[in-house]
Amino acid sequence: MQNWPLQLRLFKKPRFIPLRYRVVLANACMLILLLGVLIITLVWFQNHSIRQQLEQRGKAIAQSLVATSTKALLTYDYITLEQFANQAAQDPNILYVVVHDKENRVAGFSNRPDLQGKKLTDKISHGAVSATSPLVQRFDTESGSQPGLDVALPVFLPDSMSRWGTIRVGLSLTSMYRQIQQTIWIILGIGIVALITGTVISFLGAQRVTRSLGELVWATMDMAKGNFTHTIGIKTGDEVEVLAANFAVMTKEIVAHQERQEEQLKEIQRLQDYTEKLMITMADGLMSVDMKGTVVTINPAARTLLGLSPINGIEGKNIAAILGESSQLVLLVQEIIHQPAPVSHREIEIRKDAEVQTILLGSSILHGAKGNRLEIILNLHDITELKKLEARIRQSERLAGLGTLAAGMAHEIRNPLSAIKTFVQLLPRKIDKPGFLEKFNRTVPRETERINVLVEELLELSRIPRYEYATTDINELLRQSVDAVEEDLQRTNVEYHQDLQDNLPLIQADSNQLIKAFNNLIRNAIQAMPDGGRLTTRIFYEEFADDGKQPITQTNGRIIIIFQDTGQGISPKELQQIFNPFFTTKDSGTGLGLPITHKVITEHGGRIDVESKKGQGTKFTIQLPIDEKISVLTPSSPGLL
Repeated sequence: MQNWPLQLRLFKKPRFIPLRYRVVLANACMLILLLGVLIITLVWFQNHSIRQQLEQRGKAIAQSLVATSTKALLTYDYITLEQFANQAAQDPNILYVVVHDKENRVAGFSNRPDLQGKKLTDKISHGAVSATSPLVQRFDTESGSQPGLDVALPVFLPDSMSRWGTIRVGLSLTSMYRQIQQTIWIILGIGIVALITGTVISFLGAQRVTRSLGELVWATMDMAKGNFTHTIGIKTGDEVEVLAANFAVMTKEIVAHQERQEEQLKEIQRLQDYTEKLMITMADGLMSVDMKGTVVTINPAARTLLGLSPINGIEGKNIAAILGESSQLVLLVQEIIHQPAPVSHREIEIRKDAEVQTILLGSSILHGAKGNRLEIILNLHDITELKKLEARIRQSERLAGLGTLAAGMAHEIRNPLSAIKTFVQLLPRKIDKPGFLEKFNRTVPRETERINVLVEELLELSRIPRYEYATTDINELLRQSVDAVEEDLQRTNVEYHQDLQDNLPLIQADSNQLIKAFNNLIRNAIQAMPDGGRLTTRIFYEEFADDGKQPITQTNGRIIIIFQDTGQGISPKELQQIFNPFFTTKDSGTGLGLPITHKVITEHGGRIDVESKKGQGTKFTIQLPIDEKISVLTPSSPGLL
């Protein structure tokens, strides 16, 4: 444990300084700073105090000399003044005593009789004899070893402002500096002891803290290497113990989080493997294209459907460069890129070698975290064989329908033909029989007209539509249809109710054809209620929502028309055949009314649905689109299917 700072320094970075050394160095610097401030402060105060004392002492000595030397100055008694100066200078702390007369000449200089009567020209002397008040000046001797203070006191005559001389006392500062130096050494000694003691205490205290921190450092180093099993046992009773406890909790959370991440990574890898295998094995083609048209992913089935090589890299290339600008798939991808909603389902054709394949394409948009569109996911399903099968089924249904039609026509035409044939055969034998010709003329034209009506209805059902579309009010059409059968309603005791929505949008329609379709439905309802009942019609508008079953173009909405009766109802088996030609549950009729109605509605771009239960009535629901132009669905060939 004692070598961990060196190892950590090598592990982390070359200039690592252990915390304990930083603490000791900081404490030592703080103690040195405090010691320096203390020395400077004490020296300044001591220097100031001792100097004030020396100045006061010098002034007292000068004042005393002024009192004793004034008479001698007045009488120019230089000998007495010399004696006073020598006596005063006997104090070892007094360097000199000088007495200047009125003319600033030396009247007495301690231990320097040779200067008597001379004028001193040095800067200190000049300042002293020029002062009119007590003056203290610091000076250094010529050797520089005797610094001192020059205290000058001017001498004035009693009761006069006339200056009569100057008394100067030179005091030595050597004792003061010696005392200050002793004080500095004492403070330094105490400071060094305090510094050593504080450093030792700081080192011990820092070692106590850093030992625990060192254990935490080792734990972090183990965690950096991936070892989260390090156990921390710090019992210091302070913040370090709290830090260690929190570190242990954090370590456990990291371990738990790491385990969860490993489990999630395994799950992600499993899902990735599953997705890759699913993409490889699925029969449908799957590919993703980013919003720039670049292929991101593509599975083998999609490569096969598009006739692409299973080896060459497709990912990362533009789909237009791969399939060509004129490809229906490329055009569809560009359409999805430039419109907000993806195409739900669309049939496209792809030419593969000399064969044209029909592909059912579905798409969805992959969004990012911020809702931005990232990729287009395309699902390609080959429905070529399904289309061929549908064509064969339609052919079979067409042949079956033609068979049904032929059977119905034979049945419907046989009865009037039988009657006509009978009368024609009896004509040679009974032509002279009274009443026979009258009966012949009544029956044969009637049966012939019956065949003619049947042929007209068949032509109406099978011919290519030639409708005249115009802006039409659907409420008015229904009123006209009801007016045409009003007598039949009253005769059969059928109660009629209608619920028409006001301000319906106008539609483009052939009024005559729609009235014909409405009349067929109303007459069927009346015939289904021979003992009376209730017929209800409703018309309302609703917003159009594409459910994938509506065979119409883009519209804003649709008009719903409902015919509901309380008649005998239709069984589920019969309900599947009501729109087939010649199917009828009535004793009379050709069975072509509902097929014609179905044809009229679908040619107007709408649809007709029926709901019925035996004994509970029937409900026909017609949906007509709202659009400026109706797309007329023209049959591929004249006929019923």
